[in-house]
Amino acid sequence: MRVRGFGACLLLLGGLALPVRADVTPGEVVTAADREKLRGVVPDELYALAVQNFPELRMRITATRDYPPHPKYVEATVKGACQPALTPDGELANYGAGQPFPYSEWAKEATHHACDLSPADPQLGTKIAWDINWRWQSSGINSPHFGQSFWRAKGDNTWKVAQGSYRRTYFSHRADLLPGSTDLIPGTDVEFAEYTEIVDPYDLRGTAFLTYRYLDSVHHEDQAWAYVPDLRRVRRMAPTQKSDSILGSDYTMEDLALFSGYVWEHDWKLLGESTLLAVMDSDRVCFPENVKGWQADGIGQLGTREEFDACPFGPYKALPLVGERWQKRKVLALEQIPKRPDHPYSKRILWYDKETLTPLMSLAYDREGKPFRVMWYIYRWSEDGKIPGNEGKFAPVMTASSVVNLRDHVSNLFEGYTTNLMTFSAQETKKYFDTTRLKAGH
Repeated sequence: MRVRGFGACLLLLGGLALPVRADVTPGEVVTAADREKLRGVVPDELYALAVQNFPELRMRITATRDYPPHPKYVEATVKGACQPALTPDGELANYGAGQPFPYSEWAKEATHHACDLSPADPQLGTKIAWDINWRWQSSGINSPHFGQSFWRAKGDNTWKVAQGSYRRTYFSHRADLLPGSTDLIPGTDVEFAEYTEIVDPYDLRGTAFLTYRYLDSVHHEDQAWAYVPDLRRVRRMAPTQKSDSILGSDYTMEDLALFSGYVWEHDWKLLGESTLLAVMDSDRVCFPENVKGWQADGIGQLGTREEFDACPFGPYKALPLVGERWQKRKVLALEQIPKRPDHPYSKRILWYDKETLTPLMSLAYDREGKPFRVMWYIYRWSEDGKIPGNEGKFAPVMTASSVVNLRDHVSNLFEGYTTNLMTFSAQETKKYFDTTRLKAGH
């Protein structure tokens, strides 16, 4: 590094060193005493909000690993290379399966750099957002038993812990169905469907949600229904409620997996790439895997509060800055700016793993430009665990997520350590994602 100027020479002659950011190495356990080592490997925006004043900080550093996508996803990326494009309204066109716009290093190499994205492309951010939307997720995600906490007063007071099940299945553009059709149901116009049901506590028992996302979301908005026990009927939900709270939590439908909204409803900008810490291969046995008799396809028995609290989280008793193991990853940062003036966010910064495009963390700003919500996700690698349905899927599996409302001092922790990537048939899928299920048993 060349040092120029009289002032710089004086610094060197005086024995003063230029500031250098610290770093972490595999095998280290970083605690609050040496938190300064995390500067530069935790986003600066999140360091001040989560790391700086957290006395229980404890992060185990492990070696960086490779997480290659499924060969069929790579094959689909190569087969469809250079064909996808964006419509004037920001929708994706001419897309079959795979990574639409090769951006991950494996995708660039597999396509022989035939259509690498250019930093000068004014649609760069939007194209990467579509890559993330269609990242490799196998056929979808199945969380047969999850627990979710509701904390108040910066995590010092527990409101309740809810338990239930969740499933999202993709109907179209599925590389895992190759070499045949990429549609689960021939001719489907559905991108994905998701179903959530709450079984505990009593005041939420029986509450259920069903959502359909359509491929042409510009002209065909989401359809969503909810069964509300107090009303004893199925209620149609307005598509504009994507940014509303789910079950009184700080999660919104749009915020699931960091972003589950319409890509075209937002402006996107790539802010850059850096090396940051992420939890990609959690080795903890947490809720509900620590519940005796847990099942891979349903709720064997409800867990206790002690079992939910068995794995420590923090700060706010929600973020994963205590107990987990972390590795350095190549990460990209996207800026998301909603086009709707009534959206609760003025903007968000979202961080994604570059190799897998896995959602890692985000920071949302309120309409006044102040930090509002922090979200953080942790994963296991499908090939590491003993959870049925994961082997051979070659994908990160979300095991926990959290959201912290910095303004109102409330937080939510989602634990689903038995989440899996089970594949379901077209017949079973149609039966599962049916509005009649909302009414069944009520």
